[in-house]
Amino acid sequence: MGVISKGGIKMEFLDEPRVFAHYHLDLDGMCTKWILFSFSFIMSFCGMILLGVGVYLATSASSFEAWFGGKTLSISYTLIFMGVSMTIVGFIGCCGATNESTPLLLAFFICLLLLVLLQSGLAITIFVFQEEIENQITTSAREKFALYGEPNSMTTATEPIDFVQRELQCCGLTKGPLDWSDQRYHKYATYWIKTRSSDTPDSCCEKLKVSINCGKGNAVKEPPEGSVYTQGCQDALIDFFKANLNWLGGLSIGLVVVQLVGLCGSFYLRRFLLKTPTSY
Repeated sequence: MGVISKGGIKMEFLDEPRVFAHYHLDLDGMCTKWILFSFSFIMSFCGMILLGVGVYLATSASSFEAWFGGKTLSISYTLIFMGVSMTIVGFIGCCGATNESTPLLLAFFICLLLLVLLQSGLAITIFVFQEEIENQITTSAREKFALYGEPNSMTTATEPIDFVQRELQCCGLTKGPLDWSDQRYHKYATYWIKTRSSDTPDSCCEKLKVSINCGKGNAVKEPPEGSVYTQGCQDALIDFFKANLNWLGGLSIGLVVVQLVGLCGSFYLRRFLLKTPTSY
């Protein structure tokens, strides 16, 4: 505070306020900032899509999981985890970029790095253990076919098999409709054969032919054309899971590559901000 004396009158005045230097991002910094914001926004949006797909699979296609008995990594819950993680990390990146906050950018960098490591591990696991998954499908399928139709095995065997036969448009285990008859040396559907050895379950019938007892008399090597599906469910299941696992593994690798760009952008922007004067 200063004092001026004029005509015997003292006047007080405030010192001129301090002026702090205010930084301005250069062209490279501005480009990095908005590229990082766009990347983070798209990442959050993709995360919400993955979350929605995961929830859909967990609620409407949960019967597929019965083939693994809870021993194998669930595709639906993996997608839910990836979706939630990407949404949260992307939101942190958006806030860090728009507010030019070095703590948020550091948090974004660390979280994104952990996500990259997890997704890399997931992709490697998927491609390495596909043969093990195939063996598990084969073992589980034979156990379920042996119990099909048994009153105490409705939720563990009958319903999952009916679901798979309808959704994957298949019938039987390996040889199609013939697997439901007693005409083969290896009888997988042992309980069913005891009561209806010449019929297939109604879930084997093609969509336009579905009705009560539509599989009657069709458990033969060459059923009437267009009556029941002829592909075995074991191969159909293996193809289905391999296709989805390959898609998930490819998605993980693609996300890792894209997220590396986000890591570089957050590192560069934070380093630039730390070198500039503090803004008030």
